[in-house]
Amino acid sequence: MKAPTPGMLAVGLLGVTVFTLMMVGPPGSYTPPPEPQSVGPAPSSIAVNGFTLTSDTVDLPVDDQLYPDGPHADVINANCTSCHSASMAMTQPVLSADQWKATVTKMKDVYKAPVADKDIPAIVDYLTAMSAAQDGAPTGKAQDTAPGTAPDASGGTG
Repeated sequence: MKAPTPGMLAVGLLGVTVFTLMMVGPPGSYTPPPEPQSVGPAPSSIAVNGFTLTSDTVDLPVDDQLYPDGPHADVINANCTSCHSASMAMTQPVLSADQWKATVTKMKDVYKAPVADKDIPAIVDYLTAMSAAQDGAPTGKAQDTAPGTAPDASGGTG
């Protein structure tokens, strides 16, 4: 067998190059294939090595309500709404001053709410006045809510 000459190698290389360029097309004519479309929702769980992680979507209500105007409303809005909505406290059962004080103290001491000690009396005064505006507001010391039930350690609902 005879070795190819340099001219024959050049013609062969030129032929392969022309063929490749014809297959690719002119410059700028390439368009990438479209991204694959999602067939359904993302998986809600994944299992790896015996562990399963599950995700869920939760739509939380938007609650921008502030505490109604009144004495100390600025103090309660500045302290309490950093952790929960005003409507949470506004829907609590009617409580006495002692019960509100126990609840606010529990929020500060147990749940580590960023409430200054000097603000507690103003917050309790506001919440007590709010409770007094509701029908049948109790007065005086905190009472057990029902016989045979375990009372909340703070005397409040929390």
